[in-house]
Amino acid sequence: MNLISPYHPEIDSIWHAVSATGARSIAVVSALPREGASQIAVALARRAGQSAAPETTAQPGRPLAARPKALLVDLDLLRPESLRMLGQAAQPDEIVRVDGMNLAVLGNVGAETANAWRERARLTEQLAAWRSEWGTVVLDTAPLLTVERRRGLRTTAADRRAPPDSGEIAGLTAAAAADVCILVTLAGGTSGTRIREAREKLAAAGANLIGAILNDRDNPSLLAELDRETYRFAKYFPNWMAGLRARMHRSPILTVRV
Repeated sequence: MNLISPYHPEIDSIWHAVSATGARSIAVVSALPREGASQIAVALARRAGQSAAPETTAQPGRPLAARPKALLVDLDLLRPESLRMLGQAAQPDEIVRVDGMNLAVLGNVGAETANAWRERARLTEQLAAWRSEWGTVVLDTAPLLTVERRRGLRTTAADRRAPPDSGEIAGLTAAAAADVCILVTLAGGTSGTRIREAREKLAAAGANLIGAILNDRDNPSLLAELDRETYRFAKYFPNWMAGLRARMHRSPILTVRV
């Protein structure tokens, strides 16, 4: 899987907006599964690892300089993605360091730990402990809406076996425990009703929602749409259309990656 660059212009812009709030813990949430929240969480955690992190408290025998600056915690227990994305493996509750990224990852939360962190107070207490060791903590959370609200979507085995009272750590719990949260929505995939419902749930839980990200992963680019249109006229003007496609693919505007 191709990771989003931590220096992608949009990731960099999001990171600076979060940094301006002074937040030390960030929850990346989505209304529904597979909207791209994990990719955004990994990218933000990698960006945080490259930043000038706030000073933390040194632990005995573990100098600050020897520790990564950022910690990524995968709290989506039914669909954990962070370790796979980063090419890592870990035992339950093991925090592993990602070489070359100044980043540590807790991507395999054990069952007993998960049961404890279902309580907001316990997760808030754990976040405080993490912030004493890492400059920034990024939480990749479970989707906000329950299984009943996912009906009508194409579901995975993980979605189907997750009753509302399953042992997963609720996304709302994580979002409310973090300093700030960011809502990721999939363009063309998440209805306005679902987005409003997610926002209302976050507000009711007391989460500090500071912004939303519209993921256009499944939408064709302008270049792809224009390229497709040229083939409609190719049988009438084959040489002109071939030349037009060549010029479009050299255009610095149409080929920019956003």
